[in-house]
Amino acid sequence: MPTHEIDPRAAACAGFWQAVSTQLESLRALPARELMEGLNKLLEPFFPRLAAEVAGDPPVFKLVLTAHGSVDDFEDLMVLVQSSPRLPQVEVEAFRQRSSDGFGMRMNDFELASSEVLVKHELYRGRVALEIGFAKPIPMDMQDHARHMSLIMLDHILGEYDFAVKVGAVDYVAADAQADFDGVPLDGFVPLFDACWREDLGHTGVFPPGEHAWSGLSATRTAEDGREIEMVVMRNDVATALVGRADLCHRLSVAVPVESGEELDEARAYEDRLTARLQVHESGCCTHVVLEEGVRTVHFQVADPDAAISQAQSVQDDMDLSATMELVFDPTWQAYRVWLG
Repeated sequence: MPTHEIDPRAAACAGFWQAVSTQLESLRALPARELMEGLNKLLEPFFPRLAAEVAGDPPVFKLVLTAHGSVDDFEDLMVLVQSSPRLPQVEVEAFRQRSSDGFGMRMNDFELASSEVLVKHELYRGRVALEIGFAKPIPMDMQDHARHMSLIMLDHILGEYDFAVKVGAVDYVAADAQADFDGVPLDGFVPLFDACWREDLGHTGVFPPGEHAWSGLSATRTAEDGREIEMVVMRNDVATALVGRADLCHRLSVAVPVESGEELDEARAYEDRLTARLQVHESGCCTHVVLEEGVRTVHFQVADPDAAISQAQSVQDDMDLSATMELVFDPTWQAYRVWLG
């Protein structure tokens, strides 16, 4: 008899939602805190690195699923939410969303308000780098504690997804330089952050119309055997508008041998056809092409990985082309941003 491979993630999603559906009526009768604890007990066997949070007052509530800002777990989280069935009087949401107001925290007898966290920002390789200081003196034995609290606040003020995907390095002002630090309060940082992302970095989120614009780059990398390998890169400059879009989290890479001019022409024709197919419904964008050691690799950021692979294989079959495909979850667009300089 034929055997069918079971997708472990799909099975885990189905198991969790079946457990929630079965126990929903008894769960919604609980106070919010006990409801959250009950949901996490159901979630832990299937996705131990994710967590459930509750917003609103049962029986009507919002189930917020979070990965605590861990990009490595975002794919599990997004698949889990996308697989959610309709649950009466329950809204299911991925990621902690932005807090609309400032707030304060108290941990281990230390208090800190978001208005007391000061922020400066700068551009760095397609993301926003932050420098953090504090508007009040922090005892030396509380420095690490205050920094940890500030990261929690950043997660809540910017939103879990934006903080993890759009923010690059986070540095802290030295304790003896706090008095001269001129950052803005975290409470008022969101408009500056959004303007920096859209206007300064050009990440508008809008699919570029018309012809794409390309830049040619060259670089070298060191192979495992110590050889220096020359690389030629063609970067799609207009793709920068889409960096950070939550619906374009997967990178599809297709490598084609190009040992002759004829093979190079075929590879380019393949790229054009697949690019056209993915752009029809804004389901993918070609980001860059890398040529090294007789292999031309074209990279796309795509919305539906299964559909994108199907399209890529269809074009490959039509052209009778030799190609190798790789699919990677890359919500930060790391493979593209490395060429932004």
